[in-house]
Amino acid sequence: MTSAPADASGGRTLIRRLAEWASDLELDDAPDRVVAHLGSQLLSQLAAARTGYAHPLGRRIARAYGGPLQPDPARAAVSLAMAAICLDHDDTAYAGHLSHSCVTVPVVYARQLRLDGRQLLTAILAADETAARVTAAATLGPFRGQAAAHTHLAGTVAGRLRALDAPARTWVNGLGLAFSVPPWTLTPGFLSTDAKGFAAAAPIQTGLTACDGARAGLRGPADVLEHPEGFLRRYADVPLPEEAVAGLGTLWHTETLSYKVHPGSAYIGAAVDCAAGLRAAGADPDDIAEVVVEGSLLTSGLDRASRARHIGPDADVAALNFSLPYNVATALLTGTLEPADLMPPAVERPERWKLAAKVRTVHDPHLSRAALLSTAPLGQALRRAGEHADTWVRAADARAADMLPPSWLAPETDFRFATKRLGARVTVRLHDGRELSAHRAQAAGAAGGGEHTALAGEKFLRSGGHPEVPHMVADLAGLDANGVAELISLALSGAADEARAEISRGERRRPGRSRRTLSVDTRALEGAYGRLLGSADSVPDRELAELALEAAALAASGVLSEAEVETAAVDALLASAPRDVLVDLVRRNAAHLLGVLDRMPAGDEGHWARGVEELRDHVERAQSAGEQRGTSGEKSAERAHDG
Repeated sequence: MTSAPADASGGRTLIRRLAEWASDLELDDAPDRVVAHLGSQLLSQLAAARTGYAHPLGRRIARAYGGPLQPDPARAAVSLAMAAICLDHDDTAYAGHLSHSCVTVPVVYARQLRLDGRQLLTAILAADETAARVTAAATLGPFRGQAAAHTHLAGTVAGRLRALDAPARTWVNGLGLAFSVPPWTLTPGFLSTDAKGFAAAAPIQTGLTACDGARAGLRGPADVLEHPEGFLRRYADVPLPEEAVAGLGTLWHTETLSYKVHPGSAYIGAAVDCAAGLRAAGADPDDIAEVVVEGSLLTSGLDRASRARHIGPDADVAALNFSLPYNVATALLTGTLEPADLMPPAVERPERWKLAAKVRTVHDPHLSRAALLSTAPLGQALRRAGEHADTWVRAADARAADMLPPSWLAPETDFRFATKRLGARVTVRLHDGRELSAHRAQAAGAAGGGEHTALAGEKFLRSGGHPEVPHMVADLAGLDANGVAELISLALSGAADEARAEISRGERRRPGRSRRTLSVDTRALEGAYGRLLGSADSVPDRELAELALEAAALAASGVLSEAEVETAAVDALLASAPRDVLVDLVRRNAAHLLGVLDRMPAGDEGHWARGVEELRDHVERAQSAGEQRGTSGEKSAERAHDG
């Protein structure tokens, strides 16, 4: 285990640095693209809670802890978080399943504290950024995903204290108290029983208690994260303290969010998408000899862990969520996977289990490579770990060490093009020798996959939610406290016949800072990069190398010229970087450059404008050439197939 380096910030500990920044965070500090994620995140979490309450387990949760609209916000938070986690239908970020605390706690306290829309969004943003950063610092350890229950210590403290507009010193004590008693998730209960819900409930209760204590003057250790006997030393094999504070105000973890279309683990999402697509082929289940799912080490590892436990019609929903065979078989038979498939009578249908018995999983090294190169779930942490990454990966699985990207890749400095490429290939082999196959580079809704607003809205409506709620969320920044209270009530009560009250725009609780007007308009360049990355598979390697180096040169000097991107440098990069790394370098360097431009002081536009225009032209030429090349390749393949 590697110790965290000593604090080099003049005595300002990690918690203090986080607290000073997040306690003063305003909604206008975040770019519009980040704020847009907050609305999608809110809708996605509300949908996950609604589907959870509709399940028999959700009804038991409500009997035990009450409903989400009860007067006691602490019990409401526990109930709402457990309902949302129980079907594994929640959104995920690069580091952590944030929303069980980062959305839930601000939502339940919004009515009690009379928050307006901007205040609610700001509390969610502050909670996201705080919780994701602390989680990222311990990512290379025994707990990730929903098992990383400590995520919700940070999310709860940050979400509630930002809603209260508490000063930084209260944050320091609240986080110090909470992280002095972090939860430790045990696999048997988490993977196969209803105890999974306590991965959210228990830390939320601890976090709320810590807030009460901190507000009353109780003190916690400000250095609890990086102390030699503190949290990171105990919870991380390779502590990454820099992940907790890197890029405050510029590196937005909120925009690494992925949104689940289907309930279940993110490690099997792409396989379910493939299976749902293959349903259209219309193969009779009795004609299927076997179903082969190729996936990354993360997918095959989850399948091994799941198969080690009893999974059948009487299994708890947690076990069903992690069962790749059951979920793939269901999608093959029905063309989808819905929350209703995780409860009777659907789960009792024998044809599903008969087909599930024919499903096997195979590791695909190429898919593992893509997963390790992506931002989430591990790529950013591995880049931050540097020379320690190989040792950690090798200890987890020796095969993965051979698939690691080059050690010289630096951590990302901007997440606007973040990715989560947990892909899969599903092949259905029939008794007559025919094969049906489908491949997805990543699950629907995963980071980097496109528009999230419509996806989250559709997910909420599929949960039976009131059709007015997505429109209210779209206008959330303009809602007053009454409008926010009505939104929450409509979203969680399901009372479709309730009339919407007239919404008036209220004043903010405290004046905000106005958003800076950028001196260089980067929208055209960002759009060009987005289109290029969408067709990067067809762009020649040399074009990719040139674009990666040009973005780096412009970010470093503000000037783009042929002298700074010499042929020798391009040749050297081509010799050292395979194609997947070239694509990733374009993605990373583009995001870094756009981040630099976003932070550029006003008045420097003359220094940058020509270089930005030249680079955009090159990006558009490369994207157009890639599309033409891809179309030509498709036509050649069609001619070969016809011949």
